[in-house]
Amino acid sequence: MYGRACIVNGSFLSLSRLDTAQTWSRGGQSTVTMRLSGLRDLRKRPVLERNQTVSISREQLIRKYVSALHKGDSALFVGAGLSRPSGFVDWRALMAECGEELGLDVKREHDLVAVAQYYLNRRGRDRSGLNQLLLDEFGKPGSPSDNHKIIARLAIPIVWTTNFDTLLEDSYDAAKVRADVKKTDASIGVSLPSRDVVLYKMHGDIASPEEIIICKDDYERYAVRHQAMQNTLEADLLGKTFLFLGFSFTDPNLDYMLGHLRSLLGDSKREHYSIMRRVLRSDFPSGNDGEDEFRYEENKQGLQIEDLQRYSIQTLLVHDYSDITEVLTEIEQSYYLRNVFVSGSAHEYGVYGEDAIHKLCHNLGQRLMEEGLNLVSGFGLGIGSAVIMGALSTLYQAEGAAHLEDRLVLRPFPQGVPTHERQAFYRLYREDMIGRSGFAVFIAGNRSDAAIAPGVIQEYEISRQFFKTPIPIGATGYAARQIWETLRPKIEGVYSGVVSAHLYDELNNSSLDPEALVNRVIDIIKLVRGT
Repeated sequence: MYGRACIVNGSFLSLSRLDTAQTWSRGGQSTVTMRLSGLRDLRKRPVLERNQTVSISREQLIRKYVSALHKGDSALFVGAGLSRPSGFVDWRALMAECGEELGLDVKREHDLVAVAQYYLNRRGRDRSGLNQLLLDEFGKPGSPSDNHKIIARLAIPIVWTTNFDTLLEDSYDAAKVRADVKKTDASIGVSLPSRDVVLYKMHGDIASPEEIIICKDDYERYAVRHQAMQNTLEADLLGKTFLFLGFSFTDPNLDYMLGHLRSLLGDSKREHYSIMRRVLRSDFPSGNDGEDEFRYEENKQGLQIEDLQRYSIQTLLVHDYSDITEVLTEIEQSYYLRNVFVSGSAHEYGVYGEDAIHKLCHNLGQRLMEEGLNLVSGFGLGIGSAVIMGALSTLYQAEGAAHLEDRLVLRPFPQGVPTHERQAFYRLYREDMIGRSGFAVFIAGNRSDAAIAPGVIQEYEISRQFFKTPIPIGATGYAARQIWETLRPKIEGVYSGVVSAHLYDELNNSSLDPEALVNRVIDIIKLVRGT
């Protein structure tokens, strides 16, 4: 049961020694709905129920990996554990038919890659039967899980996978992320223009089942037949910080790669991270025999975690597979806390006045850049341009034009969208912008007849749906004041208890000058971020 501790979603892994399959979450569900306060509470929950080897805490892993994301040197290694809740079989179920033909009980086999090889040997090395088996199981459609969707939204620039399915590609398509998919060594030398992500399918793709890495012959010849893929992985392991998910570290190919890296780097290896489900007593039968088996596997898991540290892979143990989705959600939330979406429109400026609102917007753009935050804007009428100009003036003075694309995400609303499509299209457009943010600041928000702007209200609703932190500057009136009033009784939960009622009330104080109001906004952002 060597692979039990390493499976995420407990699904089929294209690896060598895996003899157990777990379900992703109780009842087969895989969904996460958490508020920011819930995310903070998760970090306080102990990961282990018993004393056991663990090499990194939940909070440390999140902090370090988010830091790598911000630096642009993060990478992800996805095993097929993420595919199980989408309806794909695990390795043991895949090999059941082969084992039956061979007279083997796959439940008793530890080296399932060897079973695949025995099957080919029995058939005179004819792969047609195995290829058909792969097509039957992995050629069918599947729906991406919550984990796939989070990975796509994060758009981690380098992703490696041993999976044959297309769930990652489907997730990228749905998230409008441009993925350059590398299925063969030849494809590595050609780049897709304007790509967001490079996805390396190192064990092949179901579209070409005859090329899939599945048996001992394939693994033994990998270094010779796939030199470009292997060399690229080596380079990424040297230069990137990896997070391993759904992957068994008993894969013979990865085992070789890590050992080779250790010989090259000695004690100066780059740190990587993995998330594993810990062995639990409930995984085993009741009675003394079950207790003995549990103790054995628990001890072996601790030894495995210690061994992974030879490769600078630090392991986080979690209680349940659903905890892994929660950790990924925390990573996503923490990553986007540097991005601030500014919502608002102003056909008129109310009692706070046009000059004051323009100055407030300009100052807000400046302060966001000075604080190392990033601006996301849809160019709201009378608001967006002033915020953007404030940000640009600061960036040009401090950094020039070199990092503008990194600091500003500007999405003016397209014009000319057919009337019958406009409402749905604009909502998706708003969801994309807000989804890339950690905070949503609301300023004014009115339309030409001076009524409250429904688009700004919708942006507020989306921000709550996506668990972003809203900051309504009620002093600017209109939609912002309505949002401020809606949130006032809820501030303890909305801000996880870190924002006082006095500070929140000052957002609605129209006697404060623009600079003072911007200071209050920045204060709230710092408190929520914990900086």
